[in-house]
Amino acid sequence: MAVLTHYERVLMAVQHRQPDRVPHYFSFTGDAARKLEAYYSTSNLDLTLENDMVRYSPRSLMMREVRPGFFQDEFGVVWNRMVDKDIGLPEDYQLEHRSLEGYAFPDPYDPQRYHHLPDFIKTYPTCFRLLCFSLTLFERAWSLRSMPELMVDMLEAPEWVEDLFDALTAYQMKVLEEFLKYDIHGVLFGDDWGQQRGMLFSPHLWRRFIKPRLAELIGGVKQAGKVAMIHSCGKVQELFPDFIEIGVDVFNPFQPDVMDIYQVKRQYGDRISFHGGMSVQGMLPHGTPGQIRDETHRLMDEIGRDGGFIIGPSHHMPGDIPVDNMVAFVEAVREG
Repeated sequence: MAVLTHYERVLMAVQHRQPDRVPHYFSFTGDAARKLEAYYSTSNLDLTLENDMVRYSPRSLMMREVRPGFFQDEFGVVWNRMVDKDIGLPEDYQLEHRSLEGYAFPDPYDPQRYHHLPDFIKTYPTCFRLLCFSLTLFERAWSLRSMPELMVDMLEAPEWVEDLFDALTAYQMKVLEEFLKYDIHGVLFGDDWGQQRGMLFSPHLWRRFIKPRLAELIGGVKQAGKVAMIHSCGKVQELFPDFIEIGVDVFNPFQPDVMDIYQVKRQYGDRISFHGGMSVQGMLPHGTPGQIRDETHRLMDEIGRDGGFIIGPSHHMPGDIPVDNMVAFVEAVREG
């Protein structure tokens, strides 16, 4: 087989065909990225590590520091990043009551959100270019309302929750339509619904509040001829049939700590693709470089067989992973 471009390699894998090698995408938290940038003497890990896929993440472009360590996003939420420097925790909540009255959504056409896209496209002409939607529905709702209040709302005031999610979906559709005017190849919707032992709320509630609205967003992506990806941390594999039903092409992060990823690939791998696979909770921080190399080759040989797999960490690599372990993973993947 001829050597493929990064874009061709990812697309072939997503289409459940065997590419020339398993495509990869390495991602990092800020602390881990700085360590690897120093190791490889680079300011662009995507290019240095030859990532097949690259992400454009507009959320960071829409943040402003309001005081040291505290950042306000476009929805008015102030995030405390004194401890968690990558995401943070909401300092307060915009929706104190079960009403959107008086709350103004941000401008979906704000040029700041799209300003860097042309340069991003020029920088990565042969890569699979992925647009990252952070805090799509559930996460955005609880960041505005608070998670405890939103959970209670789901049971006590479901009509209000429907209204809130409808408003968020309408807003996100406007942003999505604007992004789809650019030369991108896929869209990743980030919206965590899981934790280590199961879902944060019942699948029944997910199917009522999230599924139809996510299906609308996924439909917009597919209608534009792009690849649709979903990100949810945690043990959410009971939703895989739903993902397949609404047209999700790729699920991320593929976490071996909460699911048997080899069994999941055997069960669903002909209908949905996966990105991730290397544990950031177990193997990467606690394994030896030799163990990491062995597991990397097993992932590529077994889960990568017949396509349907983009290898990477099971989430952004955190800063507590030893540099030697990160390098062992990166180099084992690049060696094939």
